[in-house]
Amino acid sequence: MEERRSEPRAAVTGAGVISIDGRTMILCTVTDLSESGVRLTMATTVGVPDVFLLHAPGFGSGVCEVAWRSEAALGGRLTCIAAW
Repeated sequence: MEERRSEPRAAVTGAGVISIDGRTMILCTVTDLSESGVRLTMATTVGVPDVFLLHAPGFGSGVCEVAWRSEAALGGRLTCIAAW
């Protein structure tokens, strides 16, 4: 498969929380991370909007824009990153 990432990503494993509207939270796992991108796995991506706030203790928080998604994972571009 051709590598299309602009930056290398590090394999990590850590808990994360997707915040949709300040009230709705979805638990996820951060499975790889770069300066501007992230891969998240979860039970289902149904209900996850194209833009959301990601909180990942140990990694940081930021706005995430979905670049791709499957049934149980998604890749996103991180913007407005704090403490990555």
